Amino acid sequence: MAFTFENTFAAAGREPSGFAPFIRHSSDSMSRTTTSALLCLCMFLLSANYSFCQSDKISNFERDIAPILLDKCVSCHEGDKAKNGFVVSDRDALLGFLEPGNSSESSLWTDYLVQPSRAESKESLVMPPDGPLNPSQLAMIKLWIDEGADWPVEFLLTAKEKKEEKPAGNISFATKAFKAIGYFHPAMVHFPIALFLVGGVCAFLSYFLGTRCQTTAFQCVAVAAVSCVITVVMGWSFADTRGYPAWDKMLATNATHDETNLFFHRWLGTLTAVLGIVCVVVGLMARRYKSNKLSHAWRIGAIVLAALVGLVGHQGGELVYGDIFDKALEQLRK
Repeated sequence: MAFTFENTFAAAGREPSGFAPFIRHSSDSMSRTTTSALLCLCMFLLSANYSFCQSDKISNFERDIAPILLDKCVSCHEGDKAKNGFVVSDRDALLGFLEPGNSSESSLWTDYLVQPSRAESKESLVMPPDGPLNPSQLAMIKLWIDEGADWPVEFLLTAKEKKEEKPAGNISFATKAFKAIGYFHPAMVHFPIALFLVGGVCAFLSYFLGTRCQTTAFQCVAVAAVSCVITVVMGWSFADTRGYPAWDKMLATNATHDETNLFFHRWLGTLTAVLGIVCVVVGLMARRYKSNKLSHAWRIGAIVLAALVGLVGHQGGELVYGDIFDKALEQLRK
């Protein structure tokens, strides 16, 4: 005989009242039991999902961190002659400078990796000595620390034997010169920024004060455009010597704030140089053909360039000094 609620009630000597009324009038104890069971099931599923997410880490020591340590640290901190007795391949020694899960409380991060360069501060403890590391490397180390600084016990950090490299005697003078000029980028970059800003202001004032401001604006933009091209070339050279990503590497979807800043800084800077040259050419054509339309075009271009170079300069400042607006506000709040 098939099982039904009616048969159950009949066996108990009670009159069946129908399935729907049975659900509506079930006892309080049964409702509480059902509710508790559902809550337990939900808690179990949530805890299982949480545990899965916790183990799903982005960083990997062997893949992401070990190459940085081998490239930047082993040369000075390895073997019997390790500087200050610190051997970077000693797992316990390195982890002793870390607070797993909290980079802001980790001595390696706060006291050494994110310190200013020694060119800015002679007392800086920045590591490596020619550091700091580039933004992508710093971002990966910070992520690794914040995710728990997992260094598998079985993984040994050992440098691969390097083959003897032949003296680079065939490097052309042009290549050497290109690498050398990159170090002048931080100093040179202020020149076109200032001139573009002055040129943009004068171009705006020329609509109210006449041709005198217009002439000054064109002269500033012309000199700024030429110097901007030189500065951009220096910037690409500087990026190469600092180990930043190559020009053909696109921005990753999970890029950090510094990586995003670097990407847009280099390409917006290049765009500024191109637009500066275009603006000068249009200005020369406006003078030659005495065209009001072309005159308006180059002056509006000068105003746009002033805004653009301000943005690019701000990004460059953040790459060197961090989030300058937040730091300024923090000082005001003290």
